[in-house]
Amino acid sequence: MTVDPARGLAELSEIAADVLRLLDQAELDQPVPSCPGWSVADLIAHLGEVHRWAAHALREGNPDPPEVFPPVTDRPALADWYRDSAEDLIGTLRTTDPDAECWAFGPRPRTARFWFRRQPHEAAIHRWDLAAALGQDPGYPETLAADGVDEMVTMFFPRQVRLNRIPPLSASLALRADGPDLAWVLAGDGVRPYDGPADAEVSGPAAVLALLVWGRVPLDDPRLRLTGDRAAAAAILSAGIVP
Repeated sequence: MTVDPARGLAELSEIAADVLRLLDQAELDQPVPSCPGWSVADLIAHLGEVHRWAAHALREGNPDPPEVFPPVTDRPALADWYRDSAEDLIGTLRTTDPDAECWAFGPRPRTARFWFRRQPHEAAIHRWDLAAALGQDPGYPETLAADGVDEMVTMFFPRQVRLNRIPPLSASLALRADGPDLAWVLAGDGVRPYDGPADAEVSGPAAVLALLVWGRVPLDDPRLRLTGDRAAAAAILSAGIVP
């Protein structure tokens, strides 16, 4: 899908501000159930480190930033550190030509557009994690949702197979988004056109599909509709199609 860099930058700015708002409501040692073993402090440290990693890749052209040590025992200090991390990334993106070559881990051509797309999704899913830990459900931004599914299907899943992290799929799974009328079929080591029946199909709002493929909502979420082989769908969704 074609991603509008200006929209991605606006989404990232909005989500980062929301992360800070939610952080102000949380205890740092509060567990994050959707990220087993993580506390709120761990989640914020991870997200800020990823922002700094992406900014470094954009500026320096390599994935090896200096090691950072976020303050994880003091909420105001951690909030300031995360704010600086997000502002560093947003400022770097704002001054970078989306078509400039840079280090990225998506398919070629590898340009800054990758990070204009990837970082809003990174922030959106972890904003959801933080909100869910607080008993809230912010959903997934509708303006990003269909692209979030497309990114997983066309970039992350084939990469997982290519890196030998998972074997090619032995069954097929169709994902169909309501509204945008978009559909994808995961099969073998990649995606094929939605041109025939799959072993299973899951359909529903794009925002819920995005949360499903990232393991944040279950297959039996009432907002989703499943047809075909449920066991095949469950096996594919739990096979490690995302890192």
